[in-house]
Amino acid sequence: MYKNLNKCVIALFTYLLIISCFTINLNAQSMDSLIRVYNNETIHSYDQSFIKGSNQLKFGDLKKEFKSDITKDLYKKAKGQRILGSVVTVTAISAIIAGAILKKNDKNGSLPLTLGGIGLNIWGFHLRKHSTQLVDRAIWQRNKEVLFGATP
Repeated sequence: MYKNLNKCVIALFTYLLIISCFTINLNAQSMDSLIRVYNNETIHSYDQSFIKGSNQLKFGDLKKEFKSDITKDLYKKAKGQRILGSVVTVTAISAIIAGAILKKNDKNGSLPLTLGGIGLNIWGFHLRKHSTQLVDRAIWQRNKEVLFGATP
């Protein structure tokens, strides 16, 4: 009786070993393809540029990478925030320079212009930071869609 039980246990372990070998090979193939897609198709931000595979992308190049409505909307908002932040920063620098010129010529109004320029510069920094956060979210969502399929 124990001989038959031993043969059944050995057969069961052999069967499980064969099944696990096939399962490991199937997972390895899908893992290899997932790594290939990750290395070649996902986007990573790097300083002021972005990397996709071995290509360097600029902010404007990202537009064609966003296919879903979610990522397109996030990119559009980020672009608007980035443009507004740049305009506000240029205005802030102009106000600070005008304040310095007025101060040099002993004219009134230099303090409000300087303080206004500083305030505008802080606001411009906030807008650019928010733009970066929106782009990061769009890239994260896009990479998720590329790796795991589009979300409804």
